[in-house]
Amino acid sequence: MELHILHTNDVHSELERFSHLATRLRARYDELRAQGRDVLCFDLGDHIDVSQPLSNATEGHINARMLQTLPYDGWVLGNNETLTVDKMEWANLVEISSTPLFCSNLTIPGLSDGTEGNYIQGKLYEFSGVKVGVFGVTVKYEKSFAALGIEAEDPLKTAHHVARELRESGADVVILLSHLGLHMDQMLVDQGLPVDVVIGGHTHHFLDGGEVRGNTWILQAGKHAYAFGHAILDIDEEHHVRDLTSTLVYIDQTGYPDRRVIDVMHDMREEAEKWLETPVAQLATHLSHSLFGESELVNLLCDELRAELSPELVFLNGGIITGGYLAGTVRRKDLLAICGTPMRPVFMSVPGDTLLRLISEGNQEQLVHRQGFGFGFRGHFVGRLHVSGAKIAMSEVQDETGTMTARVLRVLIDGKPLDPKKIYNIVTSEYIALSPMYKALCESEFSYCTPLLRAFLGRALADPDRVETAREMRYGFVTAIN
Repeated sequence: MELHILHTNDVHSELERFSHLATRLRARYDELRAQGRDVLCFDLGDHIDVSQPLSNATEGHINARMLQTLPYDGWVLGNNETLTVDKMEWANLVEISSTPLFCSNLTIPGLSDGTEGNYIQGKLYEFSGVKVGVFGVTVKYEKSFAALGIEAEDPLKTAHHVARELRESGADVVILLSHLGLHMDQMLVDQGLPVDVVIGGHTHHFLDGGEVRGNTWILQAGKHAYAFGHAILDIDEEHHVRDLTSTLVYIDQTGYPDRRVIDVMHDMREEAEKWLETPVAQLATHLSHSLFGESELVNLLCDELRAELSPELVFLNGGIITGGYLAGTVRRKDLLAICGTPMRPVFMSVPGDTLLRLISEGNQEQLVHRQGFGFGFRGHFVGRLHVSGAKIAMSEVQDETGTMTARVLRVLIDGKPLDPKKIYNIVTSEYIALSPMYKALCESEFSYCTPLLRAFLGRALADPDRVETAREMRYGFVTAIN
């Protein structure tokens, strides 16, 4: 027998493109069912991305309603759902989508195990006498989840446990729905996870044809609704997966968008746009942003974090802001437009010599001009390191090849030199704390603060005194030639 599986992952609220994907997905599903084929359809998480205005304004409800219009049998919450949508909204998303979750390692407040809830123990399907067990796991961010009060188990241990239980319950074929990323999926398979197929997401890999490791296939369908996956499991008379054919169906936007998905967008747009038009602040004069230099807006956000969270110093990279403001009214949509990141601030205690290394690396042109990615980054280039609570003097030395090297000459905190041996309390972003681009802090422990950076920026913009202080530059540069 053949079992067809259609799958999507990491749409990240690319709603227009998803409307075109929905047309092709629905047509493929209907065609297979009309032929009498057995079909399952799943979404592997990160369908929601609150940097998209309509998803932000509706707390992801627009995404859930889109899922409801399509023949999905289940979905997995990705890190964008768990980290940027309030956990008390998860049950609402499931109800609106009319699609159960497969998150065996995640506690969903208000949802029980089973139909229309969260299939914690997985689910057994039966097709032509073949029992197919399906379960899911999602990535666990220890510190983030602790700060947000999210209860989750280790996804690797959970995967082994549930897979064995499904086998013991009579599953001939076991399928893992994973939002762990390709590397973790590969590691699970190499550890001997007793599954036949892993359908994944999180790392945005376009695995056209899939990947075979031993007797297990790993599938993933890219990102941003550019494609969906279609896998065909060839199951023999002894109920074993004899072969698997996997293709990615790539989407262009030359055809017609799905009418039911477009209707959802139209239905929810008016209410969402009212919310997005809500004023946040009134600016008397413009606020500038310089990605590669010093930005008034990033300084403003740094100052607000220092005022509210009371660290000695705050450090942020310029790339978390993507534009400036003219004088006038700033609305929620304007706030989202320049600060789309779902990142939160983090608190840490580090010695002064570590901060000197951070300041140095955060001002090297090679890093400042690098493309940012991962860890909630929603900008373009990484940008220059910004600070609140210090005045910094630096030199930029140009060698004979034209390469510039930044050197820290002096860091003054309350008029006194930074002490390399003193422990300083600082606030920074998840990106600086977690990204391998910033090596100075990679071994430092940290704890999360709430809310999102964007909320702090909104409050800062409403404070005229804070806005005026943000215009004070914190760096002085001297350029020299060797």
